[in-house]
Order: sequence, then structure tokens, then C-alpha cells
Amino acid sequence: MKKGKIIVPITIIAVIVLLVFSSGVLAGRNPFISTSAVSKALGGNWSVQNYYTGNNTMTEILIDSQGDVLVITQYSFPSSSLAQNFFYANSIGNIEQYGSNIISYYSHGLSESLYVLNGGKVYYISYVATASTSMPSISQLLSLIK
Repeated sequence: MKKGKIIVPITIIAVIVLLVFSSGVLAGRNPFISTSAVSKALGGNWSVQNYYTGNNTMTEILIDSQGDVLVITQYSFPSSSLAQNFFYANSIGNIEQYGSNIISYYSHGLSESLYVLNGGKVYYISYVATASTSMPSISQLLSLIK
């Protein structure tokens, strides 16, 4: 009898955990950047593959009809100084002023990554292209977050 009394609560807890993780409770209802905005900025026909929200973060993963992948993460901070600290701690490549934003950009082969400091927010944008696709410019990537 004791064995059955232990297995039932464990089974119930396991089912609840599986339901929470598979039901989308942890994911936001709508992506924060629309597929039409991505298509307008980068061209192509984009669709959202995954969307996650967490502690002051939102991440969206998109793919286009050519197989290119775009990942955008938005980190929100209560102050611009905290955002700045995060940006400088995680920067990649050279840091430079680009318009009204401070960016850190890195490109290699068919992939590029960009950190953008914008007030109390930091954006991470990663683009991986197929061999038949040209890489977007920094201004095209920045247009995604405006």
C-alpha cells in the first residue's frame, strides 16, 4: 500500500510539470516582432518558429522560405545604466556608435551577430544565411527593433 501512495503523487506532479511546459504557459501570446516587419526589412517570407519569454527577456526565432534563420532577443532593464553594464559585459567584436544606438557587431562567413544598446533595452540579433542568400546590412538588422 505504501508503494501506491508514493507513486500517485509523483505521477500527478510529473503530469502537471509536463502540462505546464507543453501548454505554452511559459511562452508569450504573440511574438514581439511581426513576420511582416521582418519580411519588409530583410525581404523573403518569414515565419515564427519559436517564441519564449523569461525574466525580462523575450526571444523570437524566425525562419524564411530559403532556410535563413533569425534570432532576436530583447533584454529589458529597469535603468539604462544596468542595460549599459549588460551590453559591455556581453559585447562581441568592435563597439561603435551607429546612429542613435551603440552596437557591437561580429560577422563570419554566413552568420552575423549584433548587440544593440537602446536606452534600458539591449537587443541581440543573430542571422544565419544559406549559401544562396546575401547577408543583411547593419541598418537592415537595426530596422527590426525600431
